[in-house]
Amino acid sequence: MRVEFAATLVDEFGDAAREIRLGHGDVLVTEGDEAAEVFFVLAGSLQATTTTAYGELVVGTIDAGAIVGEVTTIAGGRRTATLRADGDVTVLVIARADFERWLDEHPAYADSVSAQARERIDRSQVATMVTDLMQTNDDELIQEVVDRVGWRRLDAGDTLFEQGDESDAAYFIVGGRLIVLVRDDDGNDELVREIGRTEVVGELGLLDRRPRSATVRAVRDTTLAAFPTALFEELVSKSPALMLHVTRGILGRATKPRRLIDRAASVTVAVTSEMDTGPLLDSFVTEVARHGTVRHLSSRRVDQLLNRTDIAQATVDNVGVPRLAEFMHEADVGNDYVVLEADREMTPWTRRALRQADRLVLVSSPHPDAAERARMAAVLAAIEGSSHVARMLAVLHPAGTDRPRNTSALLREFTIDEVVHVRVGSTDDAARLARLASGNGVGLVLSGGGARGFAHIGAYLALREAGVPIDQVAGCSMGAPISGGIAIGTPDDRLVEEVQAQFRRLLDYTLPMVSLIKGERISGNIDATFGDWAIEDMWLPYYTVSTNLTTSQMEVHRRGDAALAIRASVAIPGVLPPVPYGGDLLVDGGVLNNLPTEVMSRDATIGTIIAVDVAPELGPRSKLDYGSHVSGFRALAAKLRGRGRDYPSLSAVLLRSMLTGAVRNQQAALQDGTVDLLLSLHLPGVGLLDFDRVRPVADVGYEASIDAVREWAADQPWLRSPA
Repeated sequence: MRVEFAATLVDEFGDAAREIRLGHGDVLVTEGDEAAEVFFVLAGSLQATTTTAYGELVVGTIDAGAIVGEVTTIAGGRRTATLRADGDVTVLVIARADFERWLDEHPAYADSVSAQARERIDRSQVATMVTDLMQTNDDELIQEVVDRVGWRRLDAGDTLFEQGDESDAAYFIVGGRLIVLVRDDDGNDELVREIGRTEVVGELGLLDRRPRSATVRAVRDTTLAAFPTALFEELVSKSPALMLHVTRGILGRATKPRRLIDRAASVTVAVTSEMDTGPLLDSFVTEVARHGTVRHLSSRRVDQLLNRTDIAQATVDNVGVPRLAEFMHEADVGNDYVVLEADREMTPWTRRALRQADRLVLVSSPHPDAAERARMAAVLAAIEGSSHVARMLAVLHPAGTDRPRNTSALLREFTIDEVVHVRVGSTDDAARLARLASGNGVGLVLSGGGARGFAHIGAYLALREAGVPIDQVAGCSMGAPISGGIAIGTPDDRLVEEVQAQFRRLLDYTLPMVSLIKGERISGNIDATFGDWAIEDMWLPYYTVSTNLTTSQMEVHRRGDAALAIRASVAIPGVLPPVPYGGDLLVDGGVLNNLPTEVMSRDATIGTIIAVDVAPELGPRSKLDYGSHVSGFRALAAKLRGRGRDYPSLSAVLLRSMLTGAVRNQQAALQDGTVDLLLSLHLPGVGLLDFDRVRPVADVGYEASIDAVREWAADQPWLRSPA
């Protein structure tokens, strides 16, 4: 068929295509180039190579009579390999529009081209993953593995292997998504990880044939390449050093920090709002492109690309399904991200887009009417059995909206995991939505530390000055009200003044039966800022933590009364009264976790975590050896004589006692590598209770942060405009 195919192609294109000749080693296209043309090899052969951590790797050869470049040209994206002449080569160069027309006129050839393209791109992906696993760029060895892998296609819901099965292979995920489940002693399956394309699963089976330690199941249609243990053992017998390389590769992967859920490679956006969302989607796609190659597909766009009316609406018994399925697979494998724009109604394309989703973004108006609520319900019902699909509600507010309100009503009616508020016309809001939806959100976590926490303001302003966007904020103790102020959208130039108002005339001492401080002033100040805010109404996603004295557990506050959550998080035991909470008592979150970054690390929307730690390395000291007992009268007299530092203050001892265990815990947590930028601020001379020094401490925080922030930001390619 190849001869007939070649003759048909050459005859029909004629003068519409141009012929070029290459000498040995000449480059036809370079990896990463924009794709606008398709190539047909008339004579000779091309060598396809890709760049890996171990150098250049040959991933295939394209001989005379074959087409190359059609995947990225039609499905979208940049060239996935460099094509170089292996000897003298003659190539026919065909424009994309002409090639699309030809495919539409020759459906039999179109199926053959799609099948060849899928095989080539899948083999290229596997070659790259094998190189990473084996830590070698030996072309012959890599190609032998790729030639001998077994291909597996799993439908959503299919099981790859069960916990307890024999370990007989490693699997390279070429496309799709899997979940890893571990069965506990009670027989319940617990989600351990969710993994996607380019990952390897079951690799320990190459080194040890002991039973599988987990169950692995597909959550959407998935393509895998199986690398049998028997093949690995055969290769090791020929080259014993291979065992050492693979062992190092597996250990390196095992020790690499991993989030519970990988970034969302396929994001389905379903719009139910009647507002114009075209600019929102354009900004959304532009922002995702900062983090990798992205393909934006709607039903109209798919029809255009495949040059066939209504092919996007093909159903399971439609003749267009094979070609559409291949096209969708190629778009998924050939790009880092695919953004699938659903139709406004529940069409076959919408159902297909929902089946492909790792994350659903449901774009609604803030107060949907009955018709819109019905559309929202239909979309969510279509993925009701897909527990792996994260559900994000993007509430689209009219331009100029001062603040969101009553989001809780939507959350009561619909099952939603995350809420993001977006204003029409705001590119910043659209970009934040895109980062969170694609798993590339930037999270900022602020620690406790008394008045030293005012330095958080300076650190935040340093991040903003360096162009670092903040998509989610969190805080503990003093970090709670400051991060809360950021979350409600306080302008940068007003942060200092707002915090000063919250902490003005803060200390209202009382008879220490419950606490040293009555707490009326601080509660009033918090209410003045956050009293009518619900956490789910904040412009930025937000959480704070407190310690439940009744259950000895950490409480994570993501929804509900913002003032109550913040007041609980700052309730230093013994200094401020505990906060009643459904019959329990809540105190400062710093008792258990003064810098709650691990909560952020479990959030699938966050790809970058920035933490600011202002807790002092050393606690209070005393210049006086006063022995094992203290007279309060003598301590008071020393203070009146200006020698207050002779004795540690009660509040400082209580606060530091609370921080001691939490600081040790957070230092251990920070060693796991999930924090991308840690700003540990040294603030000499700032006392834990210096609540009247907001601006000076904020200025110190800025100076202590700005150099580290600028240096870090300069190394983040996604902060620059996409090419």
